[in-house]
Amino acid sequence: MKRFPLYIILILLAACTGKPTEFSPGTQVNIYPDYSEITVPSNIAPLNFIINDTADKYLTILEAGGTSVMKGGKKVVIPIRKWRRLTQQGDITVTVFERKGKEWTRMKPFGIYVSDEIDPYITYRIIPPTFESYQKISIAQRDITCFSEKTVYSNLMAASGTDMHCINCHSFKNWHTDNMQFHVRQMMGGTIMYTNGHLSKLNLKTDNTISSGVYPSWHPTHDYIAYSTNRTFQNLHTINTNRVEVFDDESDLILYNIANNSVSIIENDSTELECFPYWSPDGKTLYYVSAHIGNPTQFKAKGGAAADLNIRYNLYSKSFDPDSRTWGPRKLVIRADSMQKSITLPRVSPDGRRLMFTMGNQGVFHIWHKDSQLYMMDLKDNSYRCLDEINSPDVESYHSWSSSGRWVVFSSRREDSFHTRLYLTYMYDDGSFSKPFILPQKDPEFSRKFMYSFNIPEFTVDPVRVSSKEFASFIKNTDATPVSTESKIGE
Repeated sequence: MKRFPLYIILILLAACTGKPTEFSPGTQVNIYPDYSEITVPSNIAPLNFIINDTADKYLTILEAGGTSVMKGGKKVVIPIRKWRRLTQQGDITVTVFERKGKEWTRMKPFGIYVSDEIDPYITYRIIPPTFESYQKISIAQRDITCFSEKTVYSNLMAASGTDMHCINCHSFKNWHTDNMQFHVRQMMGGTIMYTNGHLSKLNLKTDNTISSGVYPSWHPTHDYIAYSTNRTFQNLHTINTNRVEVFDDESDLILYNIANNSVSIIENDSTELECFPYWSPDGKTLYYVSAHIGNPTQFKAKGGAAADLNIRYNLYSKSFDPDSRTWGPRKLVIRADSMQKSITLPRVSPDGRRLMFTMGNQGVFHIWHKDSQLYMMDLKDNSYRCLDEINSPDVESYHSWSSSGRWVVFSSRREDSFHTRLYLTYMYDDGSFSKPFILPQKDPEFSRKFMYSFNIPEFTVDPVRVSSKEFASFIKNTDATPVSTESKIGE
């Protein structure tokens, strides 16, 4: 075979990879996922996308500073090293050329704006979307600086025939994994606690509580965890667009003291349904939601929450002295029921300035409520607003702050109204948010094909270091340790 001169090879390469010199101006390019005009962390994984427009040939050019990356084809998959060189330069301009026949069109360029780093890990639950089966529920952790995902624990690791359990409510203290917990329900049940290198399995149910601990919140400075205790039921709808309704007929709040393995009551008013506790970053205030049901006997005689789909939750707080473990009286923060609304999932920003929550028309389990929207309260002046810039016409639900307070991850059904996906958004200095974008995947069509939902996203700054096999072995071979009961600490 004859050898071509080097200059001929270079000319051929330039002809194949160079951008068109003659083209017509076009409109906005149609890409999936929509990564146009978004703000991203400097350490995020590549934003791979697919071009939805129909053409004979495609060329995408990503430019930042003096660095550029060219990718041909309909599916734009960017190598991590090349993507990292782009983000190190700053904001990125993306230009797509499309050819039909012999004519090139230069589509309108769009920007990707590079900002502060984000916590590198998000832990979430992967679950079938309709609650018809919980055999394949797992807790997974994603390294969002790349596409690596590992299983923290899966139901299938301990299932035996029809015997299985449900895992839920993973939680971490101060964005670090050296203090974490999750629940195992039913078979081999208990709350799995990992504290400073030690695994334990707890039975948090006592004679004085409704149930074991449910929704957790780690105290930021002391060895306490606030939990709700709930008697929970669910309805599956065949006509209602809110396909699943989850409700509580009873719910209270408890405090678990890790140091002495004891539980005390925070709130157990029988005329109230208290739920979703969350600490302020100084640990001196506990926020939660509660619905007033009046006489509990009459409430249950009428069918309880299952018969009252208009039950609504208000936002409350209680002051707390962590050294003496004493509580102040409850304080109404937002009365949502007077607006025919219901509040759930209060989450305070790391600087203590803002409180994000969901608000919908009714109920406590907004993950299936299409009217559920994200709101944010300024704790300086108690004003709050609907976060129109990040909400969609579909469900917005579980949300978490990054350790810096600059990034928020939240779950939404805006993709297809059925599967929950995770979205990231950046908070600017004035408290407004950037256009949300879906968590990037190696295959840009992943979210169109994956038939499970993600929920309960929680940021951490480090990976979970206990292996899934260690968790499985411990769960199988360890009985749950009962906790002792303390009297309610005085107000």
